[in-house]
Amino acid sequence: MNTSIALIIFSSIAVTSCVFLASYFLFIKKEHRLKDLTLGLLFVAIAFRISKSIFYYSLPEISSVGIALGFFGFACIGPLALLYFSISKSNNTKLNPIAFLHLIFPIVGFTVIVVNRNLGYEMYLLANISLASYLVYIGAKFIFKSDLSSKWLNALFYGLVALSAILIYQLLGETITNYAIGIGLSSLVIYFLFFYALQSPSVIKKANKVLPKSLLQKITSAIEDDNIYLQPAITLAKFAEAIDTPTYLVSRATKSIYKKSFPEVINSFRIKSITEKLSKPDHANEKIEDLAYDVGFNTSSAFYNAFKKETSMSPRAYQKAIQEKAYKK
Repeated sequence: MNTSIALIIFSSIAVTSCVFLASYFLFIKKEHRLKDLTLGLLFVAIAFRISKSIFYYSLPEISSVGIALGFFGFACIGPLALLYFSISKSNNTKLNPIAFLHLIFPIVGFTVIVVNRNLGYEMYLLANISLASYLVYIGAKFIFKSDLSSKWLNALFYGLVALSAILIYQLLGETITNYAIGIGLSSLVIYFLFFYALQSPSVIKKANKVLPKSLLQKITSAIEDDNIYLQPAITLAKFAEAIDTPTYLVSRATKSIYKKSFPEVINSFRIKSITEKLSKPDHANEKIEDLAYDVGFNTSSAFYNAFKKETSMSPRAYQKAIQEKAYKK
């Protein structure tokens, strides 16, 4: 077996590993749908970029569409990485439509290469610059000056930094040997991320294990006794940090105890606090929005949605029912 065939096999297995991770996050893992979807698409983008290098190395006459697809995946790595790191910090469950603006460059570049493949080098050079710029921003905001201390996020970030450097070397290299080295090193980065993900319980969900009673007690105490849900800006990440417990364990534990996600638990206790106050004569006629802000809601819309979900009634209707009940007495 000559070196070229060995390299193609080695790199093809790496791409297969990348596709395996992408499939897991896209179709199997459902703990945090938006975050998992974003990570899955990130690995799809990486797989597209490395696959293009493999095909170009083995079949130099690859079609313009093939080169354009490789570019599209490459140009999407930066935006998807930024979105994933942002979601990991904020635990957002809804995508901001502004995020789609990041797809303008990948789409324009894809179209340019399909129309004129001779501009492929220039577009890939711009994609390299784009990815490097995204990584600088991600590093500054989420890695170097942030309390977002996750081993997996650090590993992913530095893996992407290594991949970016390798792809710059591959593009600027003047020989087929340099190109082949770029393929091999890129594949090593994929293997690193693949095996690191397998060893990270916050990334690849392990078989369910019994949660320790001490952890369950710590969480119920923080929520029910310390009333941590009253904090306006409380999130899963902040709560986990407050009780010095990994976020994935807090998420599992709250699901186990309350049969709800963490945000649902927080809102449930906030609504319960409001309904208890409304049942007392001293608060029966109090402005309900004031009570909402007192228990930690930041916006009236979030409060109204949570209240109706929890009681199947609007806040006004609930307050009116309480007042009528008190009047009959």
